[in-house]
Amino acid sequence: MAAVELVKRERNTKRFTAGQTIFAEGDSDDRFFYVVETGQVEIANHKRFLEVVGPGGFFGEMGLISKKPRSATATAKSDCVLIQVNEGDFYFLIQHAPFFALEMMQVLAERVRRNADV
Repeated sequence: MAAVELVKRERNTKRFTAGQTIFAEGDSDDRFFYVVETGQVEIANHKRFLEVVGPGGFFGEMGLISKKPRSATATAKSDCVLIQVNEGDFYFLIQHAPFFALEMMQVLAERVRRNADV
């Protein structure tokens, strides 16, 4: 997700240690999504493990887009560095990096397909 470099700043780079919860299922914090710069993040809900997101991947976008509580818990699987993208930066990316929106839609479609076969 190279487009995120357009909005990356020191203040939106966050570090998490292995095992640390980034956000929990049901949290109402829907102001951000995250891009993994280094490390891995595990995504799971109360029913099951969903996926591991590695460098260049993103998560938490559903809360930002839908304005609903978090549908899963994100936990640092290893020490990691994340880029926290807020709503303003999200809209900036959509306007100034059109392939960003296409990439996000492709990943969302893949996740829906993968999780619909449960």
